[in-house]
Amino acid sequence: MNATARFALPLLYAGQAQKELFHNEALILADALIQPCVEAAGVSVPPADPAPGQCWIVGSSPSGAWSGRAGALALWTSGGWRFAAPREGMAAWIADERMTVRYSGGGWQIGRLTGT
Repeated sequence: MNATARFALPLLYAGQAQKELFHNEALILADALIQPCVEAAGVSVPPADPAPGQCWIVGSSPSGAWSGRAGALALWTSGGWRFAAPREGMAAWIADERMTVRYSGGGWQIGRLTGT
């Protein structure tokens, strides 16, 4: 096993060369996934000039560098795009809408409140 089960963060193993690359990759992804804040949700076209650390929830018909990544979190880094598949119950703050989005039942639910 060379990655974590939930978010595929790279794991270090004995005798591994260039451990710092794997460790740094895991930190980059953890930085995006711990209490995520996204610029916008449902965006299908990558922004032209993203800043490192900015993150989006990819829309249902992605194009360009986001092709094949529908529903994923897309994080721009100095090394290019990184993607994370959402997991059940995952929540993020949407900066442009000032509300929470939660991944439930196979899709992102924006601004939905539930209770019992």
